[in-house]
Amino acid sequence: MKKMAIDGYSFEGPYVLEKDELPASAGIALMCTEAGEGVKILSVEESGDLRSHILGSDRISLWKENAYHGIVDIYIYLTDIPEDKRKKITDSIVSKRSASLVCQPKEIIEDDW
Repeated sequence: MKKMAIDGYSFEGPYVLEKDELPASAGIALMCTEAGEGVKILSVEESGDLRSHILGSDRISLWKENAYHGIVDIYIYLTDIPEDKRKKITDSIVSKRSASLVCQPKEIIEDDW
């Protein structure tokens, strides 16, 4: 396993989607793919049970469609911090990289006209 540091947090991976056993633990996951000379983050996920969250996601096909050769690598930061703090970390990572996270759900902005 390799380590990837993002915003001061150490993510471990890669776990290959649908091939490697994912931990059924609380944490944050970076859904990634190979990108030339590095790694491209497709989306950022957080859950109290990463295995169930990722394997039960309706975005698996989207991740695969946007991954190099359909291979989705997952880097995981395991933590037992409360959900609101995991969400804050996730939101921070997403806000700094929102333009490049092609599989990240976008917040719908409603016009009040």
